[in-house]
Amino acid sequence: METKTSGSSLSKALNMLNHVCTSPVPLRFAELVDLSELPKATAHRQLNTLLEHGLVRFDEHKQAYYPGYGLLALAHRTWANLDIRDVAATPMRDLWSSTQETIHLAVLDGADVIYIDKLESPKSLRLYSAVGKKGPVYCTGVGKAMLAFLPEDKQQPIIDTQAFFRHTEHTLTSPEALKTNLKLIRETGISLDLEEHEMGIKCAAAPIFNSRHEAVAAISVTAPAFRTSDEAYDVMKVQVKQAADTISKRLGACE
Repeated sequence: METKTSGSSLSKALNMLNHVCTSPVPLRFAELVDLSELPKATAHRQLNTLLEHGLVRFDEHKQAYYPGYGLLALAHRTWANLDIRDVAATPMRDLWSSTQETIHLAVLDGADVIYIDKLESPKSLRLYSAVGKKGPVYCTGVGKAMLAFLPEDKQQPIIDTQAFFRHTEHTLTSPEALKTNLKLIRETGISLDLEEHEMGIKCAAAPIFNSRHEAVAAISVTAPAFRTSDEAYDVMKVQVKQAADTISKRLGACE
């Protein structure tokens, strides 16, 4: 008589589900039995359980198993309940460790950006930003990173509401200048704040995408211009893009 713990039964079901989802072609019952190396009765029981929960589906005509639509609903609920701060925590820490500069995580809040997490540089640096504080979209690295990848019908209303106040001599002060910059950001995947919001402060940022390729957040590394050579800044750009890509993959974004 076969005995099982609930854990071993779950493992068998997940193994079966993995075969169905990763196979390049739909699998028949006999093929799943061979791949899973389970007795036919056990394989049948596991497949029935997966069918009941909508995680696999069976095509009567082809006599084959396919990934179930329940997986989509499960994935949707999972992404909806993910806290971006939790997902980004480790990549943010890694970026902070490698740069030793201030790291920001931000999201759009209407026509502004809001900082939702921040790791302070261990070096001396005073910044405008703080967790929970809002900032302008048009002259911050994180703001432009997200704005650049919004669809036109969402991007233009935000641009129309910007004050275009000149914070420094480098601030972009017109919709035309901003749109030119946004085009470059879309091409490179990196958004730069070259002393546009605060004099003496440079920032490199990159957008974070979800499974629908929507720019839902942005991450940045910020440093004073006096200790950021062109070579160091080029390295920061690569590092922040890698961090954003890592977080995006964790949110289900595809390449």
